[in-house]
Formats: sequence, structure tokens, C-alpha cells
Amino acid sequence: MKKLFSLLLITLLIFSLIGCKQVISKDQSNIKGDEKISTKEILTIADYYPFKENTIMDYEGIGNEYAEQKTFIEFVEGNRAQMKIMNPGTVFVKVMEYKDGALTEVFAEGEFYHIENMLNANTNSSNVILKEPLQVGNTWSNNEGSTMEITSLDRKIETPSGTYDALEVTTEFKDGRNQKEYYAKDIGLVARIYNDGEYEVKTLLEEIENSKHEMEILSYYPTSEDIGTAYIEQDMEFGTNDSIEEILANIMKNPPSSKLISPISKNTNINKIHLNRESWTLEVDFSKELLIDMNAGSSLELEILKSIVNTLGKFYDVEKVYITIEGSPYESGHIGIKPGESFSVDDVDVKEFNK
Repeated sequence: MKKLFSLLLITLLIFSLIGCKQVISKDQSNIKGDEKISTKEILTIADYYPFKENTIMDYEGIGNEYAEQKTFIEFVEGNRAQMKIMNPGTVFVKVMEYKDGALTEVFAEGEFYHIENMLNANTNSSNVILKEPLQVGNTWSNNEGSTMEITSLDRKIETPSGTYDALEVTTEFKDGRNQKEYYAKDIGLVARIYNDGEYEVKTLLEEIENSKHEMEILSYYPTSEDIGTAYIEQDMEFGTNDSIEEILANIMKNPPSSKLISPISKNTNINKIHLNRESWTLEVDFSKELLIDMNAGSSLELEILKSIVNTLGKFYDVEKVYITIEGSPYESGHIGIKPGESFSVDDVDVKEFNK
């Protein structure tokens, strides 16, 4: 039961920040109480959901270990954006779409530790995060049937990063629990407060860092002193809308030591990477230079393939990697595969490289 509750809480703590551009006017007659906002000011959804490229939003967590999190926009195209959400328990991606006056989560997947553009993936979610008009009292239902309402346009909220006058959205769950989310203009989500009786969990914006997302990758290379393969852990940077194919190719082209051999030449490109979720096979298409520039006997070629397959397979957390050259199955003369056949991740006799 405790594990189930934690999983449910992780889901509640995952959020998305996205930008859109429909302009609406504030209607002061819909503002409750003493809240007074200039009727000359124009609100846009983009004010509260900016597509912040190459920006890491770092949040402090209070009340639960999973409340702490970082977010990063990985891909943006048109009215869709993909966000990676990282907390101590897992890594999620969510795709948000602005359409017909609503900001909706249209795709979500957990345990998503690799990088993959899911902007055009089949819809597997339909959760409305915010709905126009941006007026106090505007209500809608989320995908669980809970009621969400804009309850303030300028609620003061304190966070480690500062104090904000924020748009407040309150979610009332059917069992009496509630959650309040606070969005500051030109920033995005600055706070989330979850209440269940006396139990309270807070996610508060701590820092905004204008930088690319840095992650670790295990990279594999043939060794130059003997015929074998070694691995090393390296840092990898990914910026919004970067090409993961180019980044992974550059890692393989540039081993961190002269004692390691590049498994692909400087002229070799990765044309496309696709994760086949039906067979859970990584499909990777290389340019013809992978074979033209290889210049290796069968023993070294085996280690080259092992390095390529292990680097890519480990990063995407799969056991099978299907390699093609300009669309045709890998065939070098020494080693070849048939259509649909794949190479397997192989850690046998692979050692960690010590500089």
C-alpha cells in the first residue's frame, strides 16, 4: 500500500510547462474579492507557459522525497513541446499541445531516461492543464474527473527563487484532497502545493539555469593495445531541438584517450535512430562511410560492432540493435545480418577503462 501511494504521489507531482500564443483580455467583472488587475493589461497563455529553450527549472521539494524535481524542454515544434521531468524516483516525458483554447497533455511516458522526439507520437493522454479564458472562476475537468479552477490571477506565493504574483489553479479531488499550482508571468510554474488533511507536499522553484541538459552516458570503444572493448562514463549535453544522432555520433568519433579507438570514422554519420516499441529494438541507420572507412579485420570489426551496439543499446535501454547502412542491413563481407535480424548488447569481457 505504501509503495502504491508513493507511485500515485509521483504521478501527481509530475507537471508540464508549455507556451502558446492566444491573446485574451482580462474581464474584471470575473475577479473575486479584493483582487484588482488593470483592465488595460492583456493576458496570454504564453505569459504563463513560455517555451523556455535551453533552460533548467530546478525545484525544491518539501514533505516528500519525490517533490524535488528538475524540468527541461527537449523539443519544440509549432504548438507542441516536449518536457523532460526528473525527480529522485523516475524520469518522465510529456508532450503538451495548445489547441482550441486549451493546453492539453497529449502524450506521457515514464522511465524515459534516453532522448527521443515524441512530438508526433500517437496520443496516449488527454489531460487539460489550463483552459481559456484565463479568468477567476473558469473551471474544467482533468482526465481523472477532478475539477480544476482558476482561483486567482495574482496570488502572492513565496519560493526560494523569490516572491511572485501568480496565476493560481486549484484542483479539487473527489476524495477531499486538493492541489494548488502557481504560474508566474514569463517564468512558468513556480510552485505546487498538495494537501491531504494535515499532510502537505510542496514543490517550489529554487533556481532557473540557462543551460543545456547534462546527463551521463556509458560509451564503449575498442582498445588499441589489444583486441578488446572498454567502457567509460562520460558527460553528455543536450540542448532544445538538438540532434541526438549528431551527439551520439560525435561521442563515438571522439574517444577520450589515445588508448581507445573510434568505432566510427570522422566522415560517418548516423542518419536516423528509431526505437521500435513493438519489438523493443533500436533501429539505427548509418551512412556508407561506416563500412568504407572501417579498414579492419574480422576480429577488430567484432569489437567495433560491440562498441557501437553497447553504446547505443545501453543509452536506449534495449538489448537488440538493428544496424542498416543507407537503408540496407549491415553487411561488410566478414559480418552480415538479414532484414529484421539484430545485434545484441554484449558485456562479456568488457572492462571499465582507467585513464
